[in-house]
Amino acid sequence: MNRILLVFLLTAFINLINTFVRCSRLSGVRTGHLATAISLFGVVFLTASFANTLQAPLLASTVDQIIGGVSTRVPAGVTGPDMVDTRVYREALTDLNHKLRFVMLGATTGTVLGILAMPSFVTSFSNAIKAFGRTGSVFKVIPLLLLSVIRPRSGIIKFRLPSQGTWRQIATTKMTVPKTLFMWNMFYYSLWTVNVLSGLYAGVLYPEFRSTAVLMASIVGNAAIVINVMMVDPVLAGVTDAVARGKKNEAELKQVIFYLALANLAGTLLSQVIFEPVARVLQSLTRLIT
Repeated sequence: MNRILLVFLLTAFINLINTFVRCSRLSGVRTGHLATAISLFGVVFLTASFANTLQAPLLASTVDQIIGGVSTRVPAGVTGPDMVDTRVYREALTDLNHKLRFVMLGATTGTVLGILAMPSFVTSFSNAIKAFGRTGSVFKVIPLLLLSVIRPRSGIIKFRLPSQGTWRQIATTKMTVPKTLFMWNMFYYSLWTVNVLSGLYAGVLYPEFRSTAVLMASIVGNAAIVINVMMVDPVLAGVTDAVARGKKNEAELKQVIFYLALANLAGTLLSQVIFEPVARVLQSLTRLIT
């Protein structure tokens, strides 16, 4: 399989799982086992984490191949950052730019699939929580999941589409959270989507200090985490707790989760816009410290 296509699929899978992160809270509220839901979702998230560990090396090796290929083709006497001014290097940059944007399209694809699969996930994950309550063991729940693949009607996994009533609830329920929540979430998700990719691109823009440029991407990733932890997650946690205590209707939590998922989708599209500017900023910061 083409390496970039594999990274595309991994990125889509990672973003599919990320879309389900907040849905797990709805399953926890619905079953009355919120702490269990958060803990069990960690098992699901492990698969996304494993995919993420494969994504970065595959992308980094692609960048190394591009830099290695260019270094054998540039005119004699042209080295370092001046390589960016050569026709060969610009062609390589354009090729890498297109490949990284294709990977970001994988993030969009995974998020869309996650939004479409949200009702199925909430129902299936609620069943998994109940099964864990009966068996008391993750290892006893796994065979039930496998049984669902063979006999869908007899296992945990259930496929369903959102009902008209659910859409009506989401559309007509009065929103109690500030609309800026979704803007912050979009901004957070766009930074989270581009942080590694922009770091790799910055490394190609400044190949003499490629490792430094790539590591600088952690600044973007940490900034995204700070935005999520400070501006988004506490608000969602407040709504979740209010619904769990019966102070708010479940429809409000559905609404917030759905619009946050749409904000994730908008963030993946915004990442296409900010990808190069973020890479240029990382390049400038790398020049500053080196």
